[in-house]
Amino acid sequence: MKNRTLIKYIGVAFLMGAITLSCEDSIDRDNLPVPYAAIGGYENSDDVAAANLITKLSFEDNLNDKYNNITNAIGTSVAYDSGVKGKAYSGSDSQKRYAVANISPAVTGLSAFTFSFWMKSANSVDPATPGQGKGAQGIFSIVRPTEFWGGINLFIDNPDNANPDRIRLKLSVENGRPAVDWRGQSVMMNIDGSKNKWIYVTVTYDPATSKVSAYLNGEPAANLTGFPFAPAGGVTGSAPWFAKDPGGIDNPNGVPGYGAIQMVGTNGKVVIGTHQFDTNPPQNNGSPQDWATSFAGMLDEFRIYNIPLKSADVNALYKLEKDNR
Repeated sequence: MKNRTLIKYIGVAFLMGAITLSCEDSIDRDNLPVPYAAIGGYENSDDVAAANLITKLSFEDNLNDKYNNITNAIGTSVAYDSGVKGKAYSGSDSQKRYAVANISPAVTGLSAFTFSFWMKSANSVDPATPGQGKGAQGIFSIVRPTEFWGGINLFIDNPDNANPDRIRLKLSVENGRPAVDWRGQSVMMNIDGSKNKWIYVTVTYDPATSKVSAYLNGEPAANLTGFPFAPAGGVTGSAPWFAKDPGGIDNPNGVPGYGAIQMVGTNGKVVIGTHQFDTNPPQNNGSPQDWATSFAGMLDEFRIYNIPLKSADVNALYKLEKDNR
């Protein structure tokens, strides 16, 4: 009697288990995983302006560009460490680190652009006593072998001793278009309170408006300086560039804007992690400078677009990146 009861219980348990497994299998089959909610209409960071994304360096223990517009990179003491998403490029305050690579016409032919990347850095150090990690730290430069500065340059400028907590991130551009007299233009992002923290930086240039715009963590950056007639307190979000002397930030001379960029004198090379004059040997006709050095911080998910991203897309890109997508 006991054996028949035990057998009955085992049979019931087996049947219930089979039903449960069948139900679970049905649930798994009929109810797919809930997808992430879209941000700005995008599911993934690479979906943002996907047709215009021309370079992406993720630094996963290599210098590979997902879109192959930067190729054949040759590194000098390049190193990697934990980043925001996987690994990141790791500079040094004691060892010069950089890479020289080939770059395609898709990048040297930029007339408009967006640069977007994660950065973790201290501010620069006064180069009164020269040394690695002191002075202006080069991040990215499109090589022009007969000129001191590259076609596009990103670097952390020399420190503002009155603001020791400030990172001074500078973008400079050289426009060789014949109608442009003021060929070299720049803008400075004065970033406070973010030393040695991961921050997301986006800089765009729109030739239709001749304005350069800067964003910090997806929002318009405050205190932009480093451009002609910039007010002492800087401006927020965007700054104007002009082809000639405008006579003031509001252009009382009525001169044309900076317009489409035309990089001249490039040779299909790019430097990552330092200035074009700071490699060994230099990539141009210059030489290493006591006030300049290679980058001592960290970089991750370095992107280049061939359009100026709209502010909504900049914000979506940051949020997707922050969400590890």
